[in-house]
Amino acid sequence: MSSRKETSENEHCLVIKWSKDGKSLREIASFIRKSYGCVQKIIQKYRKTGSLANIPGRGCKEILSTTEKRKIIRSLKKNPKLSAPKLASSMVSEIGRNISAEIVKTCSL
Repeated sequence: MSSRKETSENEHCLVIKWSKDGKSLREIASFIRKSYGCVQKIIQKYRKTGSLANIPGRGCKEILSTTEKRKIIRSLKKNPKLSAPKLASSMVSEIGRNISAEIVKTCSL
């Protein structure tokens, strides 16, 4: 199974253009290398809303706010030799919720 990824507005434009030119959904799907259902959904959404833009609010939500990220980075700068699991456990008191070591690693990048 492939990972889910939003289609770009360029792909949306191509789908609508080719659809108006009379191409079949299967031909369009093979051109842009997306599934038949994906192409079908793009056309349905365009007919319903008249918009090519992706719906805002989709996708992965941010786990930490910018303030929380800054707190993690600040504590990393104070003690750079602190491991990610230890830093994650020490952040519970500052942030007020549990975070994993993986989240700490992504903040430090």
